[in-house]
Amino acid sequence: MAYINYATALRCIGQDLDRRGLRSFDIRLRGEEYIAECGYQEPPAPAPVSITYTLGDIEELDRIGEMRRGGILPSAQFINQAQIFRTIGGYLDKSESLLLRVTNNDGDSKDSLIRVEYLTCDGEHVIDDRAGSAIYDMCVQMYKQRGRMTGTGGRRVYRRR
Repeated sequence: MAYINYATALRCIGQDLDRRGLRSFDIRLRGEEYIAECGYQEPPAPAPVSITYTLGDIEELDRIGEMRRGGILPSAQFINQAQIFRTIGGYLDKSESLLLRVTNNDGDSKDSLIRVEYLTCDGEHVIDDRAGSAIYDMCVQMYKQRGRMTGTGGRRVYRRR
């Protein structure tokens, strides 16, 4: 089975949770499986739904998503759950960290807080709490970087009709 980076794995999980209407989440990486405890209400909320994602599940979700990408209109929301998850995964990939947990269900209120727990490549255990505005800034930064990686120099390319 191929290696799947965190950006891809978390994006696929985010898309699947969004498709299922799950709004609160607590995702932990156990070996090669992602265990998601989720709920339908805004966080903090009970998490009655448990989903396990294997690497095979994520590969399948990625294939399905790839087939849909060309045919669906983009989301009206710039920042959605899949984009947030991809951004967190991209950050972990770039810093070569090991994901332990990502959750939006640890706060005492609806403050759009996302907690990411990970081990750095030096073995340091980090608990990183990010407010909604910080996540938004990270998503925008990643969006701009992806534009540069596609050869557009980070600028929009308009095609004449």
